Amino acid sequence: MSQGIDPPDQAAFASHWQALRKRLDHDLDRCVPQFFEDLPAAHRDAVRDVLHGGKRLRGGLVVLLNEALGGAAAAAIPRAMAIECVQAASLIHDDVVDGDATRRNGPALWTEQGPRRAILLGDVIFATALRRMAELGPHDGVVLATAIATMAAGAYQEPLASSGPALEAGTVAADLYPRVIALKTGVLFGAAAQLGALAAAASAASAERAFEYGVLIGEAYQILDDVHDLLDAPPDAAQLPLLSPAMSHFCADLLPMRRFDAPGPPALERLRAVLRERMLAAAEHRLQRAIATADLLGSGKHAGLLRAAPREIARATPAAAP
Repeated sequence: MSQGIDPPDQAAFASHWQALRKRLDHDLDRCVPQFFEDLPAAHRDAVRDVLHGGKRLRGGLVVLLNEALGGAAAAAIPRAMAIECVQAASLIHDDVVDGDATRRNGPALWTEQGPRRAILLGDVIFATALRRMAELGPHDGVVLATAIATMAAGAYQEPLASSGPALEAGTVAADLYPRVIALKTGVLFGAAAQLGALAAAASAASAERAFEYGVLIGEAYQILDDVHDLLDAPPDAAQLPLLSPAMSHFCADLLPMRRFDAPGPPALERLRAVLRERMLAAAEHRLQRAIATADLLGSGKHAGLLRAAPREIARATPAAAP
């Protein structure tokens, strides 16, 4: 462990985090009828099914920040619900766009209800989350609306598996990878932490620090997830274009032609090994920064919770280092 986090403290937080997520599962399930009161019962059941089984990383951050900053527990629940709704709706849309037939060890929603109904349900979930946050207050509504817009921009900029003109020309911008992970993943973690601070009626400065804290955790999480998906498995030619943004960012010094497919197989394997090492280092750097930011958000026990959280959340990815 680093940054002054002792293993016993990390273990204690792990237990705290598991209990928090278990409570959150229960609270969110109870929240569905009120949150989606305008929907018929069958449609609310569909929403409940979509929300079931998630890791609750983002909703957990809402509750954790609210708790650490002295907020009332009840204030965090609708905000955690909104964040989890945005995450769930984005996954519905992602599955349709990517053609992924499974989600959380079961069939993706679009395979059962069809692409059109799946997309429409995702839209209902997005819109309802925005409505509920706007009802809470203008700041909550702006935070969530900004997160949704930013995530959509990130998804639109993300390269597809099929080679586009930029990939074929080897001209992928070096800043594309960090930009996309910040937009598509970091911002929702940041919004979760910021909503937790708003639930606790924290100062504007604390809410901004909370946003930074969450973004750093989200970016580290996404980097580790990419390492697992793209580098821990044997090379797959169909996935090689997806490596191009990361290689352009982390390994530009090793790619004089700036083409991901320029080296032969042995050289490509060495390049993948270097890329993995540098991506893990980049994730660690963000975790360290998040831990340092925690000291600006709380003190005593609360600071300890916030300092331990980044590594516990990172452990939710298969590529996370111990």
